[in-house]
Amino acid sequence: MPPAHRLMTACITLAGGATCLSLGFPGLRSSPWAIVALAGTAAVVAGVLFHRSAHRWPWPAIAAGLAVFAAGGTDAQVREGSRPDARRPDASPLLTVWASGVGWRRRLGRALPRLLNAPREGPRTEGEAYFRTLLSSTSDVVLVLDDSTVRYASPAARTLFARSEVTGTALRELVAPEDRERVDRMLAALEDDPGCEVHDQWGVPRQGGRIEVQAHWRDLRADETVGGLVVTLRDVTEQRRLECELSHRAFHDPVTGLPNRALLLERLGRALLREGREPALVCVLFIDLDDFGTVNQTLGHAAGDRILKAVGGRLSRTLRRTDTAARLGGDEFAVLVEEARRPADAELLAAQVIQALDRPFQLPGGAVRISASVGIATALDSTDADQLLMCAGLAVHAAKSAGKRQWRRFVPRLRVRVTERHELRTRLDRAIAGEEFALRYQPVVDITQGQVIGFEALARWPQARQGLVSPGRFIPLAEETGHITPLGTWVLRKAVADMARLQQTAGGAVAPYISVNVSGLQWQDRHFLDEVSRAVEMPGLAPGSLQLELTESVLVRRDDRLDSVIRSLKELGVRIAVDDFGTGFSSLRYLRDFPVDILKIDKTYIDDIPWDPRQAALVRGIVRLARTLGLQIIAEGIEQRGQRDLLTAMGCRFGQGYLFARPLTVEQSAIALRRHYGDGPGPDDPGRDAR
Repeated sequence: MPPAHRLMTACITLAGGATCLSLGFPGLRSSPWAIVALAGTAAVVAGVLFHRSAHRWPWPAIAAGLAVFAAGGTDAQVREGSRPDARRPDASPLLTVWASGVGWRRRLGRALPRLLNAPREGPRTEGEAYFRTLLSSTSDVVLVLDDSTVRYASPAARTLFARSEVTGTALRELVAPEDRERVDRMLAALEDDPGCEVHDQWGVPRQGGRIEVQAHWRDLRADETVGGLVVTLRDVTEQRRLECELSHRAFHDPVTGLPNRALLLERLGRALLREGREPALVCVLFIDLDDFGTVNQTLGHAAGDRILKAVGGRLSRTLRRTDTAARLGGDEFAVLVEEARRPADAELLAAQVIQALDRPFQLPGGAVRISASVGIATALDSTDADQLLMCAGLAVHAAKSAGKRQWRRFVPRLRVRVTERHELRTRLDRAIAGEEFALRYQPVVDITQGQVIGFEALARWPQARQGLVSPGRFIPLAEETGHITPLGTWVLRKAVADMARLQQTAGGAVAPYISVNVSGLQWQDRHFLDEVSRAVEMPGLAPGSLQLELTESVLVRRDDRLDSVIRSLKELGVRIAVDDFGTGFSSLRYLRDFPVDILKIDKTYIDDIPWDPRQAALVRGIVRLARTLGLQIIAEGIEQRGQRDLLTAMGCRFGQGYLFARPLTVEQSAIALRRHYGDGPGPDDPGRDAR
């Protein structure tokens, strides 16, 4: 074939219902099945089409038209064969017609679509009807624009825009007013770069809200069959709602609705970056609710969640608009202060937070009072978000160690303390497992006669290298880590075993009791009652000689379970004492309703009675109250004879303290049982070195 000749190919599928393909013929679509390549004379084409296919297209019109537009074609060749196709082993015969003619392709390309549509009404072709059906069944919207005005809109457009007619409307009028500039920018971008594809997101106004749509632009103005901008819109409102919900969950606490640790650290990091450019000082408050674990254990987690939510509300109302309150987890909260002028501003806010959280929280079952400790750190301590939050955490631990319900500023030496605390915790783990503790026994004395009537068991932790570890250090740590339960169990078993031997040593002359302190966590332990039952069955232990001490905080959080445990203990002959009376929040109603046997007046009430008449009057009132309720009274921390004499005059018969003896070993306790103290210990008394 001469080089000047062009091979023209128009492909039409013979599969029933298929559409057209034009290789280089705009507006015709493709199919993967058997094809007929058309070119050259109309007679050959028409004959083959009628012979090979039962297609319903108007072949006579096609043949006539091809005869006109193919006039002048020469060197026509006909080749017949089959097209191999692995997916269609029964492929239709393939007819290829070769023809020449310089202007034939362009003329045929313009005429063939009209020839195919000539005798039809409605859709231009079955293929077009097919695609119209597809468009009508999808929720996506397809728009064709002339410049910025809608020329064509798929059926779903009426639903999306809530309009009966969309064509003829400017696209920017269909979107939300705040997004119209985005539409203008997209149109300008397509003008600057014809043929490109762009993506965007708009809002479509609806009554009472808006619909979020994702827009895909494609410039098909150069395509003769389209000749415009094609915009595809998809409703992504639900998708965006779910994304926002997941994002909110990822950065907010589900109980309080406050920002969580991740969001707080992000905001803190941004604030620290700005801090170098602005005069404001960034501060962090670390807030820890005191003894909140007891609330969950006594009132349940549902009540605990209500309190946490209420705490979040109080914090938000206490802060300024520029501050951020967050829940870090558990009973820990934090506040980011971005516009403090000096550290004193954070200290003032910390005092306000403590005061706000000190008010009772109202629950369906009654009012609950909790307190909070606060640690403060500023950008002067660290410019790293994580480090700054850690500094505030160290400060709050210092506040709790100092007595709770107060705030502390971070100081560098706290880093040393936290290292020591970590080492102490590691050693405590080993000590609990190896039972490396010892017991000392504080005598309880009849101060009118000087006779020992009982002992209080006190845990001690001797260390070979560090010496004796103060109970003020390891007892709070044991409570914090949960080690107090196994430690308390060991103390109970050891104390009753020692007391059984002491009672046998006394030869029956006296039967002193043993008093054991029980923490709030132990009272809630489901195995506690069984442990006490085994303890009172210790061979050699006199009946009724076990006394258990609880604090006022346990009384405040009493529930049905605690009442049941106490009743069972009373049936076993166990006596119940309230330790450190006057330091908590118990009321007279608890003393009246709770089966208490003994009140132990805290040492802080005893210290000043010789020279403070008001303090003496207060102690005298407590003694009278106990006698009215039929309770035994024990004064703690008696160190001076003047204190002993005043207590005796008030009618307080029993006491304990360094005036009588320091805590003794079990061997020293055996000696003390044989001795009466009178005005004070003799020269050989084991407690003489206490003074």
